[in-house]
Amino acid sequence: GAGMKKGNILQSFKSKKFKYGGYATLITVIVIAAVIVVNLVSDRIPLRIDLTQNQLYTLSEQTEDVLKNLKDDVTIYYVGEQSSVSPVVKEIVQRYTKNSKHIHTDYIDPVRDPLTAKKYTKEGESLASGSLVVEKGEVYRVIDQYDMINYTQSQSGGMQPESLAVEQRLTSAILFVGGSEMPVAYVLEGHSETPLDSNAKKQMELENFDVKELNLLGQEGVPDDADLLIVNSPQKDLSKEEAEALKEYMENQGRALFMMDVLLDDLSNFQEVFRNYGIELSNTLILEGEQGKYAGGNPLYLVPDFADHDIVNPIKTSKMPLLIPGGQAIRTLEDKRNTLTVQPLLTTSDKSFGRKADSKESSAERQASDEAGPFDLAVAVEDQVYNLAANETYTTRMVVIGNSGFLGAGFEGGSNLFMNSLNWIFEREDSITIRPKSLTVQPLSITEMQVRIYGALALVVIPAIVLIAGLVVWLRRRHL
Repeated sequence: GAGMKKGNILQSFKSKKFKYGGYATLITVIVIAAVIVVNLVSDRIPLRIDLTQNQLYTLSEQTEDVLKNLKDDVTIYYVGEQSSVSPVVKEIVQRYTKNSKHIHTDYIDPVRDPLTAKKYTKEGESLASGSLVVEKGEVYRVIDQYDMINYTQSQSGGMQPESLAVEQRLTSAILFVGGSEMPVAYVLEGHSETPLDSNAKKQMELENFDVKELNLLGQEGVPDDADLLIVNSPQKDLSKEEAEALKEYMENQGRALFMMDVLLDDLSNFQEVFRNYGIELSNTLILEGEQGKYAGGNPLYLVPDFADHDIVNPIKTSKMPLLIPGGQAIRTLEDKRNTLTVQPLLTTSDKSFGRKADSKESSAERQASDEAGPFDLAVAVEDQVYNLAANETYTTRMVVIGNSGFLGAGFEGGSNLFMNSLNWIFEREDSITIRPKSLTVQPLSITEMQVRIYGALALVVIPAIVLIAGLVVWLRRRHL
């Protein structure tokens, strides 16, 4: 009987059932071993993949360029105890150190080492835990932890985090301590202008613009140190002298951003400056006739299309919301100098129509007296003139936006349009890519057709595949 049993056991090792069972066990052992090896190896590999929806930790091309061009050592200090550093901030800073051997990190603890902390505090202020200090040589900039996140007011009145601005603040500080240029931006006054939105001003200072006010009355002209000029929603016209001063400034490689709201009066001196550059304000209010191209059920609250231009391409790519509350069309003149290039930035649909500012008509439907769209709501103008005396080409750049309310509308597309325009005007295009990373997760938008397809997949196709696979396995096992 023993030989018989032995034969049975040997036979069972050769059976199909054992082979299948053995394969299954072997595969299980291999998979477990592979998982252990991958875990051990992955801890040793410095590869980090950013799987967040808004790429919160991925550095922009511009930051990578700034780091590539770093020639001197820059230290980023975490303020506070090592255990209190925000993991989000630490993750982003680590990506800076990985990109450049010139970036070093260290800690300053104001509690244990008040003397070191004192070096980085201005009169009457203290160095708060959670901040960062960026230093090169004797120059430093402090980034407050509350400046690393932008907040918006929620409907309940509280403040809620809207976007993450760590990279933006850090790269700006690295450029600043590295002695990068501080262009002087003058904001025009004296024509009942709307004061510049405080967030926009803060954003400018962050991107190393020096912001000053300018009243041209009684001045010889635009000051020599002006790198660019901002005109925000004037309600009154320029005087003849001011228009001359402005024209002279523009002709001498001037740089300007105009945000012009619809008015009942035609600002003829402003218009003269614009016509000199191949464009004019239409003084017509645009109404949008296409669903989805206006917001809140109001055809005056325009949701524009983006043209193809450095200023708006990043806004388009990142799908940032932008609202133009009450825009006017900017017309390009047929008859203009051949040195001028006028490019649209924002456009309306061909169902839009323009109504004269002084019209008594109140219907939201298109009337016979209305002008047919599409329209340009913002344009970028470049004038390249060869200057014989200087033996070089003089470049003038300006952006004209037929609205100023987009800045205060609270959408990130608005502040990006403003900052990208300034950086393009100043020919600092490499600054166009860094903006705060949105912390709001966009809901997945799917069409009715997709709903049907996914529904059929979940309810019919996948269960059918599982059922068929089960039947096949069962039938094969029956014959073992």
